[in-house]
Order: sequence, then C-alpha cells, then structure tokens
Amino acid sequence: MKAPDLMAGLYPPAVRERWGGEISHQVAESGIRSWPDTLTEAARLWLHPSDWPETLAGQTRRVLAVALFAITTVTALLVRATEPSAILTADVRHPVTSLWLAPILLGIGLSTPLPSLRLATLRRLITLVIRTLTVPALAVLAMYLTARSGLIEHPSRTAHAALIAYYWATLGFTALRLCTLIARVARTAAMPSTRRLCAALLLIGAGLALAAGQSLLALVQAAPHAGSVAVTLTLAILAAATISAGHDLGATKSR
Repeated sequence: MKAPDLMAGLYPPAVRERWGGEISHQVAESGIRSWPDTLTEAARLWLHPSDWPETLAGQTRRVLAVALFAITTVTALLVRATEPSAILTADVRHPVTSLWLAPILLGIGLSTPLPSLRLATLRRLITLVIRTLTVPALAVLAMYLTARSGLIEHPSRTAHAALIAYYWATLGFTALRLCTLIARVARTAAMPSTRRLCAALLLIGAGLALAAGQSLLALVQAAPHAGSVAVTLTLAILAAATISAGHDLGATKSR
C-alpha cells in the first residue's frame, strides 16, 4: 500500500468513504511535508465523532461500538503485560486494585450490539462465531497443550524467545479476531443509542484513567522500566481519547 493510501486509511471509516480519494490525492501531491498535518487531522476526527458524515444509517454508532471493544482488548493486553502487579490487577480476589474494571465492564455492557433473538439470526451468529474464532481457538489450544505437556520444561534461550513470541502473537491475533467478530455482528445487530454510547465512552475512559493512575503509582513505588512506562502512557492516552470522544458525542446529543 502506498503512503498516501495508508494515510487516508487512518481516518474514521465514514470520512474515508466520502473523502478518502481526495485525502490520498492531496497527500500524494504535497508529499512527506503533509504527513504530520494529515496524521493530526486523522487523530482529531477520531476524537470528534460528531464531525463524521454518515454514509449509512447508524454508521457512527457502529464504528464507536467496535472502537470501544478494540480499546478494551488493547487494555486487556496491556494489563496482562504488567503482570504480576500488586497495584494494577484484574482479579475478583483483589477488589481494590481491580476497581478500575468496574466502569469498563459497565461501559462494555452499554455499548455491546445486541443481535436479534430470532432462530435464523442466532444460527447465522453461531456460524459467524465459528468461522471467525476457530483459528484463534486452535492457536490458544495449542499453546495450552504445549504448556501442560511438560515437553519444554527447560527450553533453550532461542526456544524460550520463540515461545514468548508465540504467546503474545496468539493473544494479539485472538484480540484482532474478536474485534473482527464484533464488527461483523454490528452490521446486522441492534446498536446502542447515542446516549448509551456516550455513557459507555465516559465510563470506559474513567476506568482507563483509573488504571493509568494505578499503573503510575506502581512506577513510583518500584524502579520503573521502559515497558511499564509505555503501558502507563498508553493507558493514559487511551483514557484521554475515550473521554474526549465521549464529551464530543454528549455535546452533539445535547444540541
């Protein structure tokens, strides 16, 4: 993919569909000098869903619902990367340090697309789940069986690195396929209202902000390293972006 097309692909879907060709053409004409402004404008539009055109009814709500699920999966991977941690956890046995999960789970509940309960729709949903998640399920099963088999109790340095790479690749691939599933389900499911999506954005943003604060506290109490700093910054950026989009959507709703 050429750089201008890649730049245009960073914009929200509705913007790409309506003006993607023009954006790509302008970037191609202006060259590398236009890249910073193009990236900045793409980021600004993601934070202002009220500025998105709607080429299809309910498109903005569908994109936001999928985006929220994607943010949640990224958060899950980030928290997994911080383990073990005594300050930022996701465990019912540690309710205080897992409190950040409460608003996020509530936000997910508010933003989840709801498929019809008709038998034909449920059959299509089951088929869609099988087609989308079979490969990642097999990858997770292979990882589990390898870990439980005892065949690699003392791996070499190279084998250990390969196992770690496979572990994170499997988690990342599974997260990607889950997002794909939500995007496919959202095409025909009943989407949450704008009011519910606004509340979901603010709740998930609040949970992310709390997680970022707990992660920052862990940095203060222990010797920080590049990985933990990156996780904290990413959580903070996701929190700020989600809350900003929620405020923008709320302002649009109140007009």
